[in-house]
Amino acid sequence: MTYRVSVKTSAVSGAGTDAGVFVVLFGEYGDSGEIQLRDSETNKNAFQNDQTDVFTVANVLDLGRLVKLRVWHNNKGEQGCRQDL
Repeated sequence: MTYRVSVKTSAVSGAGTDAGVFVVLFGEYGDSGEIQLRDSETNKNAFQNDQTDVFTVANVLDLGRLVKLRVWHNNKGEQGCRQDL
């Protein structure tokens, strides 16, 4: 299966990050495992203030209906947080 993940970064000062950003997709049949989001299809420099980055996540098993997304980064940039959506 192929999934498209869109990430909207806040316009608040300091909201962007240069850290590695990761997701896990959760569906009715299981989860994707940890996936690093690289190479935004919409911006040369991903995860900057007030922009939307789109990523194609390929070669994932069919997860069925998606129920949750966990997103975090590895704190290797200037900002740090972890949030479940």
